[in-house]
Amino acid sequence: MLSICYDNRVSSQPELESPLSRFALAVFWVNGLLMNNGEKITKPLGQSSARWQVLGRASFDPQTVAGMARDMGLARQSVQRIVNVLKSEGLVALEEIPSDRRTSIVTLTQAGRNVLEAIYARNAEWANRILSRIRVEELDAAIAQLQRIGSILEEDSDE
Repeated sequence: MLSICYDNRVSSQPELESPLSRFALAVFWVNGLLMNNGEKITKPLGQSSARWQVLGRASFDPQTVAGMARDMGLARQSVQRIVNVLKSEGLVALEEIPSDRRTSIVTLTQAGRNVLEAIYARNAEWANRILSRIRVEELDAAIAQLQRIGSILEEDSDE
């Protein structure tokens, strides 16, 4: 169901008429738009949405690459590649865990903090533009519904 691509050629297929399929396609569409806007925000700073996610995780909750990947729902190898690039640019550092010398915690350097602050400033401008057209109550209601649906989907995946 979720692997069906939405375009005009397949829009009349019965699978796309199910409420869950329409919901999934809407979520994918909005996610794509959010990622595109993330790229517009980060590109002038020489970054990407994926790098922004890792920088943000390292700032908010320094942890291992595996922990970041798990929390972000990404493959560990993907996060490791991004961390390697950010490290080579001096934006993150890897701090060894004394109890487990094979594992390191990803932390921000001062240069990483500076880049992240610049990204957040650009994001605030974009968010203010969007929030001038959407009521906070509407967003709160959408968030509540997404969280509820997410909980149901999570429960179902555990069964």
